[in-house]
Amino acid sequence: MTCGWIFGKFPAMDEKYYKVIGADGKSPTTRFDYSDYLPESDGTPGKWLPEIPDSRLLSDGYYASKYWNMWYVEGARIYEVEMRGVCRGTGAGVEKQVCCAQIRLIRDATDALLSTLPACEFPQPKVSANTGVLNTGSRNTGNCNVGDFNTGNRNTGSLNSGDFNTGDRNSGMDNVGDGNFGTGNVGCENVGHSNTGSRNKGSYNSGSCNVGFANSGSFNIGNRNSGNWNIGSRHCGYFNTREPCAFMFDKPTNLKFSEIRLPKWLNFPNPREAFETATSKEVEQTLALPNFDFQIFEKITGISKSDFTRKLGRLPESAKQE
Repeated sequence: MTCGWIFGKFPAMDEKYYKVIGADGKSPTTRFDYSDYLPESDGTPGKWLPEIPDSRLLSDGYYASKYWNMWYVEGARIYEVEMRGVCRGTGAGVEKQVCCAQIRLIRDATDALLSTLPACEFPQPKVSANTGVLNTGSRNTGNCNVGDFNTGNRNTGSLNSGDFNTGDRNSGMDNVGDGNFGTGNVGCENVGHSNTGSRNKGSYNSGSCNVGFANSGSFNIGNRNSGNWNIGSRHCGYFNTREPCAFMFDKPTNLKFSEIRLPKWLNFPNPREAFETATSKEVEQTLALPNFDFQIFEKITGISKSDFTRKLGRLPESAKQE
């Protein structure tokens, strides 16, 4: 939850916030009477309401929302508001409302807003209050949603602020799960992209509760770990803190993964084709790799010792001993 002061008509990025008030001048939810604080008929904004110190979401305070359609009831009036002491939630998904220490109603926007609704939607005895089309649900700001309170398109679920989400309270696109911030997550409460798991802070994790990238285990702080409870990167075990050295040709080296430099030609998907166009220097660099082994190299790439001899004319003395 974050709180702060926002002065002037609009919060950041000129976003307009609204307050829905019943025809009797009272809030449809709290029944607080706003009659003495309505804008004047000549367009003068209403008076500031009394300040409520220490206002918090789900507690005391004045509430307003960007999405008036989520709160509208038939016959109510919708007022644009000015806010002070705004407190916002920090969870994923749609920001249904904010809590304020003070507000004032600056103009009646009802007629202008209702005129933007699809003709088939509103008003009706059972109000769906969607501000888009082809929604199966209620109070969506967007199109083709199956669910309620979505502010995007083609969501299956509720309270999503993005598109193509399957689940609830996602902020982003193409998430399958609940409470994700990001894109393409399959799981819940991820902050990042393309995670397959839950509660990850990062991207491309296929485990859970990781802080980092591309972990296939869980509870790791770092990148590319395939075990659990590691601090660092590229661990394949448990409770490790130091980055392991790389294995090459089935033997350990004294080099970290970040220190390995392969010849340029080994960065292409077709090694045989790349080998034929590689320079002599690049081929010699290949033979100088730690623990180089002709049999293993041929088994993986199809390139034999005789191919190296043909390419170079003669092998370096160090390679002849392999």
